[in-house]
Amino acid sequence: MKKEKIQYKNTEKFTQEVIGEVLEVQEKFGLTAENLLKKASKKSSSLYEFFDWDNSSAGEKWRLQQARNVINEIKIVVEDKEIYAFESVIVNVEELKPTASIQKGFNKREYKSIVEIMNKEEYRKQLVQRALAEVIYWKERHSELTELSEIFSLIKETKKKW
Repeated sequence: MKKEKIQYKNTEKFTQEVIGEVLEVQEKFGLTAENLLKKASKKSSSLYEFFDWDNSSAGEKWRLQQARNVINEIKIVVEDKEIYAFESVIVNVEELKPTASIQKGFNKREYKSIVEIMNKEEYRKQLVQRALAEVIYWKERHSELTELSEIFSLIKETKKKW
């Protein structure tokens, strides 16, 4: 790609000012999470609002992410193949306590064992659809790589089936 043809997509969230600050960090310091955070830490930065600066709130969010990482790293062995033990799926939850504040039949995201997911059609379908969405994202991200056109064709065929 030629540099002069590069255009960054502005959105409500990623304005030209925000993108400009990211590019400034890239040019001056190298684009790393640490360098971006340093730039964003100034209240005058357009990046400031993207971060949680309340340490107790941010600490709780970080610990929740660490808990997700623990869940996501546990593996099991099924028929001599090592696979991840848990996946996140949307579960239809019936009313837990008879109170006006809880709606009957609401949905929540929950981790289920891969064995349960593979044996329950509703969960398995969710997992296939998520995997397909991820591979479509990957295809779009790497669409300029003509060397992968055969893989892209298979992804397109599979998308049609689902």
